[in-house]
Amino acid sequence: MNQTHQINFVSGWIRDPQRVAAVIAERQSRGDAVVSSTFTERHAQELPGTWERMKARGVTGVFLRDREQSLLGHYRRPFLQRAGTCVSRGMCRGVQASLDVAIADHFELLKPVEVSFAPIYSMARHECGHDRCGANDGAILADAARAVHDYGVATTALFHGMSEDAVERLAVQYAAPGVGTPVQWLLAAKGHTSATFWPESLSVLFDCLAAGYAVPYAHNYVTGMPNSKGISDLGSFGPHCRCFVGLFIDENGETQLESSESWGRFPAGRPSDLDQTMLVEQIPQITLRYAGGEKRLAPGDVGVNAKRFWEQIQSGGEAWAVGPPMFEAQSVSDVVVRG
Repeated sequence: MNQTHQINFVSGWIRDPQRVAAVIAERQSRGDAVVSSTFTERHAQELPGTWERMKARGVTGVFLRDREQSLLGHYRRPFLQRAGTCVSRGMCRGVQASLDVAIADHFELLKPVEVSFAPIYSMARHECGHDRCGANDGAILADAARAVHDYGVATTALFHGMSEDAVERLAVQYAAPGVGTPVQWLLAAKGHTSATFWPESLSVLFDCLAAGYAVPYAHNYVTGMPNSKGISDLGSFGPHCRCFVGLFIDENGETQLESSESWGRFPAGRPSDLDQTMLVEQIPQITLRYAGGEKRLAPGDVGVNAKRFWEQIQSGGEAWAVGPPMFEAQSVSDVVVRG
């Protein structure tokens, strides 16, 4: 939709519940475990109850992006979206976070690559969406979930030396009706697929995050400015996609969510071109005050009200849990984890 709001940020999620239902039905018809009940039955019977078990052990928060510091020694840079590419940013963040968790926590023999948002955008709109979104920017999250499940994801090595703005312009160009994803992008993504499934309740969404599955999501409101605790409510109207990358117990004993945004340093400050080039350690961060004390979140991340955001997801929004993509390391030497 490429809608601009009073803060001059651009969104791009297209609300289409009928299309979402059709994608789920089509995937179910070919045997995909596309909803959480089927996924857990087949692949993750231990998933239900994960968050409650962790709380019983005294855990007060799970912050998936902290694995970036284990792998890289620093957080990854926040996205700085300018066109209506938020769906690919949210899905990319989810795939990346789940990959980092799989390597850092579960010691899976996977390469710690950096995933690119650009092929996700063009595949969601063209190969999976069949140009249904029209000439304007924007995409449906279900089509992005199908793209990473069916076609896979590519790494930023495709765009070596290019700025984020230049990559986004290419993504928009190839996502236009009648164009389509370049063959070299499709080949780069081939085989690097991820599990994607729909969490059927808020408690299942909590369990997904606690178990290391990030959850890209979209609904009709942008994220509001955070309060003194570092927690945001719904902001102004604007169909937008982001990604849940953690959960925590607030000071009142309620479980809330960590959301990773796509507008640079927002909501810790107004986005700046410098967000693409300055040292990531210098980018402003939100300080979260929760049951575990105080914590500086990854740049571009903020706590959000779980029940309020889930209500919007239930009212025609979307949420898709994602697993790590398959980037198999050839040997242990390919996996470098900093202690």
